[in-house]
Amino acid sequence: MKKIALIVACLFLGMSSRGQTNLKALDSIITSAIQQNHFEGVVLVAEQGLPVYQKAAGFRDEAETLPNTPETIFGIASITKMMTAIVILELYEEGKLHLEDPLQKFLPELEIPHAEKITIHHLLLHISGLPNEALSVFESPKSPLEFVKETLAQGVINEPGSFNYANVDYVLLGLIIETLEGSNWENAVQQRIIDKLQLEHTGFLYHLTPPDGLASSFSFDSDGNRLKDPPRYIENYGAAGNMYSIAGDLLEIDQALHQNVLLKKATQDLMYVSYPEYNYTGYSVWTYNYPFLASQPRIMERRGGILGYSGVLVRFLDKTKPSSSLAITICLILIPLATCNP
Repeated sequence: MKKIALIVACLFLGMSSRGQTNLKALDSIITSAIQQNHFEGVVLVAEQGLPVYQKAAGFRDEAETLPNTPETIFGIASITKMMTAIVILELYEEGKLHLEDPLQKFLPELEIPHAEKITIHHLLLHISGLPNEALSVFESPKSPLEFVKETLAQGVINEPGSFNYANVDYVLLGLIIETLEGSNWENAVQQRIIDKLQLEHTGFLYHLTPPDGLASSFSFDSDGNRLKDPPRYIENYGAAGNMYSIAGDLLEIDQALHQNVLLKKATQDLMYVSYPEYNYTGYSVWTYNYPFLASQPRIMERRGGILGYSGVLVRFLDKTKPSSSLAITICLILIPLATCNP
């Protein structure tokens, strides 16, 4: 994930002092990254909600026969968590839950340590104290309930209130959504986000039935040869990481948030509240003042990575500064990547 941070930093350096995009400088940065084998995938930059720069590079298969295009589909990994948080906050707006409601209220049948203390707020911020899953949980198909039970067998890490980035937090949020909606998490995301925004290239990944146009997830050996990543039942990530999309659809989601199509402004502001004591996390996103520009603009960032997939969605939030009109959306594969969790 270090290379993804470098690419994002370089995108910011492609801005002028007024916060507008210097397209020539930006293209030079991206082209250099491509030539040095530091970037492979799709990058999309938008101002005022309209794309001003888009570039696809490299190949979507390990055999290097299928070039990436703006329509290449990528696994977006933990950007999925942002979709889950949006649904949770919509249910909050509808009065179907409160952020301080405990887990025990919605999932009383599950034996979850501290279920009477862990709240939706805790889950959204990854401060539940619950453990990370073992990689063995992805070796065969698992339901969300099975995912939770196997993960909880790892043992509680801390009391609620300590930061630990754990997928189980969002799998549990998915189960809460299912309890309140009376249908599975996927249906809720499909109806509330995908169908509402008419997203044609966004959906849910299944190990045995990948969508047409999906980029392969691969890494590299010491000689630079592409190696297809080992099989993994990615659907087991569920509400924490099993979605796919394209850069253009991520921009549509970004704009729907910005224009309060998905959430009211007050709720979106709540989503973006930053908690420095928890590594600047917000509800499924990270918000902070970007330290490497003189104006230190406030940005929202959501990253994701599973195996060879890495993606990031970034938006400027500070409406009092010239850079406020700039939204950066990136969906990409970076090389080389080691296996990592979302």
